[in-house]
Amino acid sequence: MEGQEIDFQELPIFSGVKPEEINSFIEDAGGWVQQFSKGMRLPYTHGGDSRVGVMLHGMGYVLLTDPFGDEVLGYELRDGELFGNVWAVLGKDVCSSMSLEMRTNAEVLWLPYPSLLRALGEPGAANGVVAQNLFKVLSRMMFVMMQKIAVLSQHTLRGRLRLYLIHQEKAQGNHRVIVPGRVQLAKILECNRSALTREIGRMEDERLLACGAGWMELKNKKKIEE
Repeated sequence: MEGQEIDFQELPIFSGVKPEEINSFIEDAGGWVQQFSKGMRLPYTHGGDSRVGVMLHGMGYVLLTDPFGDEVLGYELRDGELFGNVWAVLGKDVCSSMSLEMRTNAEVLWLPYPSLLRALGEPGAANGVVAQNLFKVLSRMMFVMMQKIAVLSQHTLRGRLRLYLIHQEKAQGNHRVIVPGRVQLAKILECNRSALTREIGRMEDERLLACGAGWMELKNKKKIEE
């Protein structure tokens, strides 16, 4: 297998596993090592098969493009860290706006997601189901974290509220979204409650936002300006 000279035992994912068992696991799982040059960009929806990547050597930036075309830095990816699990678990539609940019020359170990699940337990068995559910929970948490970063990166309070509501539209499957009270919403958007109330009032006056008891709905999205 390509990359056998790499000391996989140094990776946190293989901590406590014997070297011969690691190599056997990677081969049985159909894993492989791929090299990338500095500056290369890899969409999270790459390839046709769901897979999880492990950064062997190098550094990358996980990026998120918001609905307005602005790019947000999610987090840095360094040796031993995982990526691609959000796409592998939650699907292409969820993370089509995510990508990985290599900041240095890098090597990545790819592990097919179905093989990882099989390695953790027989399909349908309790340990296999729990492992799959754990992957889903962790991946959803990571995706929500990325969305939070995108919201807080907006330069204005209006921009934060707008992007938050757009994310909630997708999550709730409805243009009229259920929202928390003003105090909690201000905490989510990391702003002053009074400032939030004033901005909501201005957006209502401009017919860019409709509000009711426990809900909000964006209007005329194309006309909303920072």
